[in-house]
Amino acid sequence: MNNRDKMMLKAALLFYKENVNQTEIAKQLDVSRPTVAALLKESVERGIVKISIQDSEIMNFEQQELLAQKYGLQTVLISSASGSSDEIKQKVGNLCANFVENNLKRINSLGIGWGSTLNQFVEAASYHNFGDLSIIPLIGGIDVTDVKNQSNHLAFTLAQKYNCQVDYFYAPAIAESFEMKQTFEQSQFIQNIIHKGQNVDMAITAVGNPIESSSYRELGYFNEEDAHEMKEKEVVGDILATFFNQQGQSVSTNISQKMIGVTLEDLMAIKEVVVVASGKEKAPSIQRLLQQNVIDHLIIDSEIAATL
Repeated sequence: MNNRDKMMLKAALLFYKENVNQTEIAKQLDVSRPTVAALLKESVERGIVKISIQDSEIMNFEQQELLAQKYGLQTVLISSASGSSDEIKQKVGNLCANFVENNLKRINSLGIGWGSTLNQFVEAASYHNFGDLSIIPLIGGIDVTDVKNQSNHLAFTLAQKYNCQVDYFYAPAIAESFEMKQTFEQSQFIQNIIHKGQNVDMAITAVGNPIESSSYRELGYFNEEDAHEMKEKEVVGDILATFFNQQGQSVSTNISQKMIGVTLEDLMAIKEVVVVASGKEKAPSIQRLLQQNVIDHLIIDSEIAATL
């Protein structure tokens, strides 16, 4: 090691490790300040000093930009929170609320799906006066179980916070039978609300993995026979009133034939679709939707982001 290299190492240690300023380093090494600056620059260029930014928010921003470019998305927001699944879901809900409230002034109608993740978004929503806004449930919402996560409850609560208009979906998300679904869909009220849902300016929906997640079974929406059918048909995800396979194509199942609401095909025609999700089991479902160009704005946790 020659004298210049030794001087460069000494300058780098003093500056980067001991926080000594360049003027003081110049005095200690008996050189000019520009010489110290040159030595420090050379230490970085030669890889002797490696500078890395560890701030999680900056790392998140870079990852958001990469995913947006990779999939052609308008927006990607990633929760950097650690903690329990409920805590992470809450953080994702907070991100969604901030995003929505920053964009509501430019839209007239907002569609909302169902589920616990969207419930966290509604809980995080602030009070505003968006008097010209209409909120539309995108799937049936009169089920007697899990009321807080139903579309009608979410739409009502959000409309209260935003001081705006709201419509209701007077049908269950999943009818008791295919015949009952047909009866509901013959109603002019149901036809009207579905038409409104198909034509919202922005749709906010969660995405699920019905095979990996136990939510459907816990709520009594399907049994082991239904789960077996979905595995046979290679179902990897659900969004609103649609189950879909690894190709992102809609799959007809015993359950989907009884679901009432906006479908995956309908979403593809909506101006802006916001997908909100937490839990790494959702990653394969989101991947298929991204490949089908369904999503415009993606709000997820860091585990899903790492998989995409």
